[in-house]
Amino acid sequence: MYPRPRRRRVLAAVSALLLGALLSPAATASASPAAPETPEPARIDLVLDLSGSMNKNDAGGQTRLAAAKQAVTRIIDTAPERAPLGLRVYGATYPGKDKKQGCADTQQVLPVTVMDRAARADAKKRVAGFKAVGFTPVGVSLREAAKDLGTSGKRRIVLVSDGDDTCAPPPPCEVARELKAQGIDLAVDVVGFRTPSSARAQLKCIADVTDGSYADADDADSLTDTLGTLFRKAWRTYHATGKPVEGSRTGCQDAPLVTPGQYLDRFTGGRDLYYKVKKRPDQRLQVSATAVAEQGYERGSIIVVAAGPAGDGEPRDWLREFDQSMGWANIISTGGRSKPGAGNEKPAPDDIGCILVENQVTRSGDKPMPVELLVGIADKTTQGAGVRTPEPRTGADAEGGFSFNSATPIGPGTHRQSIAVGEAPFWRVELKAGQKLTVKAGVDIPVDFPNSTTTGWGVTVYNAQREATLCNEDNDVTELFAGRTGHIERVCGPWEITEQDDATSPDSNGYDVPGTYYIQAQVAEPDDKAKGIVVPISLTVDISGTPRSGKSPVFFFGDDAAAQSPSPSGANGNGEQGPNGEQGGNGEQGGAGSTVAAKDDDSLVGKLALPFGIGAGVLLLGGITFFALRRRRAA
Repeated sequence: MYPRPRRRRVLAAVSALLLGALLSPAATASASPAAPETPEPARIDLVLDLSGSMNKNDAGGQTRLAAAKQAVTRIIDTAPERAPLGLRVYGATYPGKDKKQGCADTQQVLPVTVMDRAARADAKKRVAGFKAVGFTPVGVSLREAAKDLGTSGKRRIVLVSDGDDTCAPPPPCEVARELKAQGIDLAVDVVGFRTPSSARAQLKCIADVTDGSYADADDADSLTDTLGTLFRKAWRTYHATGKPVEGSRTGCQDAPLVTPGQYLDRFTGGRDLYYKVKKRPDQRLQVSATAVAEQGYERGSIIVVAAGPAGDGEPRDWLREFDQSMGWANIISTGGRSKPGAGNEKPAPDDIGCILVENQVTRSGDKPMPVELLVGIADKTTQGAGVRTPEPRTGADAEGGFSFNSATPIGPGTHRQSIAVGEAPFWRVELKAGQKLTVKAGVDIPVDFPNSTTTGWGVTVYNAQREATLCNEDNDVTELFAGRTGHIERVCGPWEITEQDDATSPDSNGYDVPGTYYIQAQVAEPDDKAKGIVVPISLTVDISGTPRSGKSPVFFFGDDAAAQSPSPSGANGNGEQGPNGEQGGNGEQGGAGSTVAAKDDDSLVGKLALPFGIGAGVLLLGGITFFALRRRRAA
């Protein structure tokens, strides 16, 4: 049972910062955690209708075929480099009247492959040569498209059709049910392009039975926008990463031992997750956990991280931190650290403690939910780390990423791009104690935007512990539209970055952890009709104040924990991905490629440094929970 928070705000995030502790070196020195696994983007096969009816000249002053070519070319141009895309057409080669031959007229013109430069050029050349001449074998084409995509990973078919299947049997909806019954992770999104009402029910059925979506399009622009929305939905979502691990669901005694690094587990049916961790009393431990949902959380969902000696009851003597969602967020994240120095905590027998990630997010019967777990330690061997941080990006290269790992590094200034409603991009900035951060994020809402009473513009800043900070003392995190259009702006800060455990400058808003801060922006809880609408946004970052050296710890997250997922846009800048930078005693920032001197051969860092040539790059990933409720709680 959780006591009432001291401060409660609708649509606000109240930060919480508690105890922490560090991982012990001895028993874990021989194994370094693997790099966070880069999630594969959904494999998509675009199935395009090239039947004779596509020659009609009723698509906004041009033929349906010309409009389709324009839309498909746009998809090819904007696909992320890592996104596997294939193209199948039907009705493209046989102009005769023999039904048997015409209903076999379906071809895979582009194998499902990543969209590098050569693949894009080849795909666009093929699209330019399309002709519309034949029958409409929708059902047969769906079966073949499923084969195109293979049998593993997330897969989607995007079907564009302008009418009824002229080749049934097999009826397209029955084929869709057949694919779904196979138990494969495959959905079919359907775009009805100037589709008559007689065919719409058939196409909607395909989407409904496969948990896909249906949309109508009447001209080239609407087809381009609708297809863009569907592909962005599949490609530009949160990318959960980490070394696979299976936490115990029965308590610490059966839990796996985790060393510094980033892990990927999952919540199932309301069950908590337990992990063993080794930590000496002179070390500090950070634990951060992020649950990732395909849709928003129910209000009141809670995720808790705690750590301490294993024993009766819940481990919490080292740290305890939680986050409570008010709903509509695509992630819920929290993190904590132990207090510094020996003697401030209860030691664990043999230095083996327990991490608990408490699940008050899923319930029995819910679909398993990915959970990122980040574990780090700091001790005297990490304090003198030589470090470097990635170069900030500007212009088109500053487009936000879609996970903590792929958050785009930016510096002071104004950054502009467009996002689709429902997307939640991340950026990252490096901050030292003594500096002040101000974030202004604006969105331009068109006059015909279909917002609901709870639709709003949200901005969240997360600190180096993946902990939501308080955006503004006077306003909520999310600015409700309330029917307004035009430019809407949210301001977070200015907040001064203090030093954790600095008694002279305590901060109750989450800004007491120097290092990497994460900024996330989103048009939150949109009406269904608004999902996918693309709107321009601006993000202005101001960093002022004089940096001061301090005693903030430099955390070690494993040799490869700083290996980041590339941005979904394929813009990797200088190749350095977004690790988290913790400020060390010399005031420098920690980052990917930083090297920790092995000053203490008995420490975990010391033992790992020699065989692996470690980088003590610090990766503290931040996340976002819209409409979050946070508070401080003592262990």
